[in-house]
Amino acid sequence: MSNNVETKYFYRIRGKKIELWMYRRDYGGGGVNSDGVVTNSSHSYKYPDEAITEGLRVEYTAFINPFVNADPNTLATGDENETTWTNPDLTAVTSPEETTHVNLNRMLSLAVVSYVRAMLAENSGDLERKEYYMREFWKRVADNESNKRTGVSITYPIPVFSVR
Repeated sequence: MSNNVETKYFYRIRGKKIELWMYRRDYGGGGVNSDGVVTNSSHSYKYPDEAITEGLRVEYTAFINPFVNADPNTLATGDENETTWTNPDLTAVTSPEETTHVNLNRMLSLAVVSYVRAMLAENSGDLERKEYYMREFWKRVADNESNKRTGVSITYPIPVFSVR
């Protein structure tokens, strides 16, 4: 078991891989030596010298119910009075079918559709159509992110530097 993990170890993400490094407080000259030690002028890093038998613990936020039985973007059916409108009860579906829904908002659901179309176009060899759908995918993801920003910022020039 390692000790002082918060100050002794750190990780770096490179593509789809997580690299685990150990911090060393000695002076290094620069570059990578034969022991796998990366050094610079004030400190060095190297691969851990301990055997990690149980694996690396990674904490993240999980999306708990990716597929549900009802559309999360609609109101519950049967509500005629708008003062009693409620969201539908969403039940997780373990084996999705054509009638199940993705538990995302409407904009991200459209982004998923664009992504699937892009992958189908790529499988059929139509790269131009694949690029079109990937642009549509990223536009919709960007629209979703911009919808999260509710605050509007307005900047004014300082009167000394403003044009009159």
